Amino acid sequence: MEGRVSIYVCKLISDKIKLDMSSVKSIFQNGRKYYFEEWRGNEKICPAFGEKVYLTGLGWKHIAKHPRRTLVDKIIRIKKLPLAREILETSTTYQTFQKRGDYFYYGFAAIKGDTRIKVVVTSKGEKGRKILYSVMFKNIKRAEQKRIDRHNIKLIREFRKKYSARRFNKSRRK
Repeated sequence: MEGRVSIYVCKLISDKIKLDMSSVKSIFQNGRKYYFEEWRGNEKICPAFGEKVYLTGLGWKHIAKHPRRTLVDKIIRIKKLPLAREILETSTTYQTFQKRGDYFYYGFAAIKGDTRIKVVVTSKGEKGRKILYSVMFKNIKRAEQKRIDRHNIKLIREFRKKYSARRFNKSRRK
């Protein structure tokens, strides 16, 4: 485990896979490339609104950079962006609606196989430009998710303990 942290992640199909930091970085780079280069600029009209749903940095930050999201959650959201795109391009109605101040939030829910997907679109005002805001997935049992979270917390503590001790020792030698 020298120089690398292994993180066990549960994929949406409940298989365990082993990721190291270089593959995590690759997932984020590929997701960013898909979001900004393949999907953005090629948005299709969402049948539910009769207009395009645009992709912005706001949506990317909320999906991939949110500080309270676990790494596992971010990876799942990024890897399943094509599924979110499919939902937006085929859904004829939104299932949830919420108004917070001047902002409107529309929720699209769908089930694909054993995965429940929710895509959130926001706009400023009812007639404002529609923007992809968030993507959520759910399919593993709650007990399984708690077990994975406990394991990830343990790995993170070990990593921090190991590498913070190294930094401390290097700074004391100077």
